[in-house]
Amino acid sequence: MKKMLEIRKEIEMARRELDVVVSTGVSTEECYKVSLRLDHLIEDYMQCTQDKFHMVQYR
Repeated sequence: MKKMLEIRKEIEMARRELDVVVSTGVSTEECYKVSLRLDHLIEDYMQCTQDKFHMVQYR
């Protein structure tokens, strides 16, 4: 599992990339791909957060 800090950095990079893709009028397919990647990164981050919460809660 990726560290949360690494995932946050990847999320920020994907957000910036999506902003660029949208503002330059790149194809809808490219926007969709970047958006999906961002969604998956956010899911990974949420899972890490949830896992960390459960580890702390059950100590």
